[in-house]
Amino acid sequence: MAFHYVARGVIRDGDHILLVRAIGDTMTFLPGGHIEFGESAPVALARELFEEASINADVGRFIGAAENEWFLDGQPQAEINLLFEVETGLSYLEPVVSNEAHLEFFWVPCKEIEQWNLFPESLRALVNQEQIPKQAFWGSGIPDKSV
Repeated sequence: MAFHYVARGVIRDGDHILLVRAIGDTMTFLPGGHIEFGESAPVALARELFEEASINADVGRFIGAAENEWFLDGQPQAEINLLFEVETGLSYLEPVVSNEAHLEFFWVPCKEIEQWNLFPESLRALVNQEQIPKQAFWGSGIPDKSV
């Protein structure tokens, strides 16, 4: 099994949120990426945002975490996403240009998040809120198998 330890940012401008997807894919995700050994989650998030789209990020409050699992080429994958509020000064009226040929960034209205195939799916309810709750969020895409 592959395990992914990831930091993701909730980047909003008004009623829009910034999403990312691999070009040609239908699945979207929040901007961010893998946390490297010896790196804190906020530092990893700022690094990933700058590497992927030259975004200068002020990584703020920890929002919560979301777990997810899936299969890729028949191999089980699991991830923990650590979520943070991020201030960037970006406007949804301006496109965000990717530094990586396989990724595209785009703004979508928060109320339309269900149309954008956001993963982990548990984040859709969080993103659809007018304000991010102060209480830490926990989301899971893993079915409860408890007795």
